[in-house]
Order: sequence, then C-alpha cells, then structure tokens
Amino acid sequence: MNTEHSMLRRRVARSPIAVAIAAALLTAPAAQAIQFSNGELEGSWDTTVSYGLSLRTQDAADSAIAKSQFDPTLAVQVAALTAQGRFAEAQQLQLNARGTFSANGDDGNLNYRDAGDVISNAVKITSELSLKWRDWGAFVRGTAFHDFENNGKDVLSDEARDKVGQDAKVLDFFLFRDFTFGEQGTGTLRLGRQVVSWGESTFIQGGINVINPVDVNALRVAGAELKEAFLPIDMVYGSFNFDENWSLEALYMFEFEQIDVDAPGTFFSTNDFAGDGGRFAMLGFGTTPQPVNNPDLFNSVCRSGPSGFGQSDTGLPANLVALGCSSALPRGLNRTAKDSGQFGAALKYFSPELGDTEFGLYYLRYHSRLPLLSGMAVTNSAASSGQVIVEYPEDINLFGFSWNTTLPGGWAFQGELSYRDNLPIQVDDVELLFAGLSPLNAAIPQPFLQFKSQLGQFAPGEFIRGYDRQEVSQLQTTFTKLFQQVLGADQLALVGEVGFTNFWNLPSQDVLRFQGDGTNTGGGADLVSGDARNPVTQTNGFPTSFSWGYRIAARGEYNSLIGSWTVAPRLAFNHDVNGISPGPGGNFIEKRKSVTLGTEFIYLNQWVVDLSYTNFFGAGSLNSLRDRDFASFSIRYSF
Repeated sequence: MNTEHSMLRRRVARSPIAVAIAAALLTAPAAQAIQFSNGELEGSWDTTVSYGLSLRTQDAADSAIAKSQFDPTLAVQVAALTAQGRFAEAQQLQLNARGTFSANGDDGNLNYRDAGDVISNAVKITSELSLKWRDWGAFVRGTAFHDFENNGKDVLSDEARDKVGQDAKVLDFFLFRDFTFGEQGTGTLRLGRQVVSWGESTFIQGGINVINPVDVNALRVAGAELKEAFLPIDMVYGSFNFDENWSLEALYMFEFEQIDVDAPGTFFSTNDFAGDGGRFAMLGFGTTPQPVNNPDLFNSVCRSGPSGFGQSDTGLPANLVALGCSSALPRGLNRTAKDSGQFGAALKYFSPELGDTEFGLYYLRYHSRLPLLSGMAVTNSAASSGQVIVEYPEDINLFGFSWNTTLPGGWAFQGELSYRDNLPIQVDDVELLFAGLSPLNAAIPQPFLQFKSQLGQFAPGEFIRGYDRQEVSQLQTTFTKLFQQVLGADQLALVGEVGFTNFWNLPSQDVLRFQGDGTNTGGGADLVSGDARNPVTQTNGFPTSFSWGYRIAARGEYNSLIGSWTVAPRLAFNHDVNGISPGPGGNFIEKRKSVTLGTEFIYLNQWVVDLSYTNFFGAGSLNSLRDRDFASFSIRYSF
C-alpha cells in the first residue's frame, strides 16, 4: 500500500523515467513500511529515526561582519569628523575600517564564528501512518527533534530556539475518499492539512509550485528529508480524471501559512530581524554597535532608560549601548495575510499523438509566502519612534503552463512557464529606512543632511509600503536521464535544470531601486558627492529585469559494493549566470555558485549513513553565504 496515498501520486501521464530519476537522485530508497490489515481495513506505518551533525568549515569573513564589531567607537569618530565638515576623511575612515556596511545580516556569523563550530547536533524522528477502508482513508505525519547545540544557545531568541532547538509537531493530517463517476471517471477528495505539488520545477523556486510553504530551518538539519520541510495547509482538494486524456484538480485553502525563513542568529541566517525572533533593525550602516546580542533583551535594555543600558549582554560600556539603542529601529507587529481568498485549479491533457506528452494549465490565487518589509515613519527624533514591519501581501495571481514528455535516447524533458501580474517585490531597504526617517527633514534646513528616499517624503507616523507589485514571467526546463552500468556504477541519475526570470516593467535604478543581497549602502549620492547620510554609493548588486541560471545534480549507485552496503556518491552544482533577481527569494545573483559533494552508504534500504560538504563561492560581497561552507554527517534508520 502506498503510504503517501494520492498525496504523492503523480498523474498517470508523468514520465516514469523522470519519476525514477527524481527518486534515485534525491533520496535513498525507502525502507519497507510496516503493513497491517484487519478485514477491509488496511494500513501502513513508516518511521525514520536519525542523528545529524553539521560543522562550519571556515572562519567567518571580516567582510561579512559589521564594522562596529571590530571598532565599537567608529560611529563616534565618523560623527566628529562630519561635524567638522571633514567629509572626505569621514568617508575614508569608514572605507578603511574592517567589516561591512551593515549590522543587519551578521548575527549568524557572530554566533558560529570559527571553523569547527557546531551548527547543528540533532536527533530526530519522523513517523507517518496511512489507513484505508474501502474507498475511505486517512494520512497523518508527525516529526520531532532536539538539537543539543542550538537548544541551549543563549544568544538565540526564544522564538529562534523554538525553530532550531527543539520542536514536535503534526505535519500532514487529512481524510480522503476515492470515487468513480460517469462511465470512466475516477477521482479523489481530500480534506485537512496536506501538501499539493503543481508544475514541473525540480530545483529552481518561484514557479508554479508555491501552494505549500517550506520550513527552511527543517532543511538545515543534517539528514533532513524534503517531506519534513513542506508545511501542510488546511484545505479541500479534489482530483478528477474524466478519461484517459483529460483531468482536473481544484483546491481551496482554509488558512494562510508563510515560509519559515532561517531564524535570526542561526548559522544560515542572512537577515537579523525579518524572521521569527527578530526584534530590531540597526541604522548607521554597520558603524553603530548593536545594543544586545540576544534579541529578546532589546526591550529591557533599550526601553528602560539609562538603567537598562547596563543589562546588555554585549559587554560594551553603557554609553555605547545607549548609542546602539538610539540607532535601533524596533520591529512592529506583523501584518499577516488573511486565511481566506486562496484557491486554484489545474487542467491536464495527455496527448498520445504528441509522444505521450502531458500538458497542464494552472491558475492560483494566493498570499505571499515570503516576508516583505514595510515601515512606520518616526514621530520624533528617536529611531525607536519608528517601526520596521513584516507583512505578507495578499491576492497574488499566478497563471501557468507545463509539459512533460520523453525524448529519444531516454531523456525525460519537462518544464513550465509561469506568469504573475502583481508579484510584490522588496524595495531596497536603505530607501525604506531613509523614508522612515524623512519626517526629521522638517527640522533639518541643510539638504546635504536630510534623509532622501526614492519612496518620497513621509509625515510623522505615516505607514510606508516597502514593496511594489510587478509583472514577472519565469521559464524553467529540466532534462533528466538514468544511465545504466556507467563509470563502474550500476546506475547514474543525472538532472539539469535551467531557469529564466523576467520582470516586464521594472523601473530603472535611478527611479526606484529594489532589494538585492549585499547592497548595504544607498545607490544615490554619498558623503562626498552630496548626501551626508549615505557613507558610500553602492554601484552594483541591485536587481535587473532579466536573470538566469542553472542547476545540475548527479547521483551514482554502486550496489553491494561493500558486502550488503550500497554506496551512492552525489554531486550538485548551482550557477547563477547573469542578472540579479529581485527579492525576497530571488533565484539568481550573477556569478554566485555552490557545489555539494556527498556520499550515502545504504544498508538493506534501512540504514543510511551520509557524509557531505558544501562550498559557496562567487559573486563577491553580493553572496551572503560566501564564507559559510559546512560539512555534515548523518545516520538514519527506517522501519
């Protein structure tokens, strides 16, 4: 009996080659689940227990850590030079100082700073139960883990530790019924928390398959499986096969769920305030010291007056803690999307005349799974009177077209084209922060000292929308092939995917700049050329209208190479070739690359030992993970 039932059932027309390669490439073979029956009741129970350890393999780069971490008095020195009109010296002082022009993306490096630091040390159990009685059935999956390293890490917020320290939760939980209709129609209805996958994407995100968000933190645990990371949504889903050619799927979601991004302060996090547990964003372009290490201390330290400054966990003197508090913009309440208004349908057609090709048409109305940043303008001279706000814009329209077929030579070929007419994309955070401070301009007569933003001038306490909706198309195609008896392996699975993203009406950068990784200063005038608030002009890294890249993965299998052990080496290579995709969640940053080498040792399809190493490189300072290479070990047992 299929433990995933129809949740993981692909359409009947899906290329068996593609399915086989995906299964061979991405995971070790599943162990046989425990099967049981009692009369017409059938069931299966599948459990996996694992242990994983991940280590940082290189020291944190100075260029990825805020300048104030190396000299907490830097902001004081810069202010003194600026007050004397020595602007060129003030700029040169900042340029010469070690570190980067941002304190909003380095907590992950600071908390796991040295090569050899443990970034995860976790035990985990995932169990799933499938029941079937006549045409009725149920499926439930749950998971729990405890990370010995992160659960006691005192620099992480309570919310961050909930994500990476320990947790137990039910994932999927739904009922289903299979039925027939008409002369040859068959169908399935499902109700409850479930995962629905649409489209033909393999590695590249941002296409059609956006129904279920992902728990990124779950994927960071050594030995993690994809089924543990997809977050089920409470919905009603139906699939209807009218005949051998035509089928229809439809769904309506009863709740909103967002992507669980890397929790602030965890090893892979590159944003210190947007995820769960973030409390504040730092002004000062990395020159002002951060007032606290653990974000949970922010309110008690920075909002209790002078008595709180001595309670900081940074070890800084009270005057520098006070300076940090004065440059910290608090995070306000999230603007979470409503639970209603998300629905979609997919129409499929299987054509024997066109080489057994299946085509799909899709429409989905959904709310953004990714966080976007907006703000509230300051009401007085204190940064703490403003707010940075995380929100999830609603009512995104997705239209899609997909295909999958088999080419001569045994190659599976699949792809998809997606179009959104109103995708929200993030405005550059410097423009947003300057807009939030723009009410202060009324008391600053010198234009040189005013806060200038492409978003305009705002009144005290006014809401500032930090995103713009744009038209975007994405084309992605995948080629897959399973080779037999090659390079001494019993089989070799090869997958390659290429993707192209195009924004049709993206404004030029002199009109409105959008967020790109590593763009830490403003793109306008700077301290020397006419804007005292911007230390140096950012000349590259802002998003472009067009961007593209590719992903390649290969996995071999050497059956019974060591007694009853199967050895399965693998290689994955990612390359962003040209252009920069707007955030959040943009796919491509020009010249960014990563490579993963790994090997699985599989015993009787029950025991799996895995070793891997990942190297991030290319794109210079625009690659936020450039110094976060890591190695992982995991062992798991399935029964």
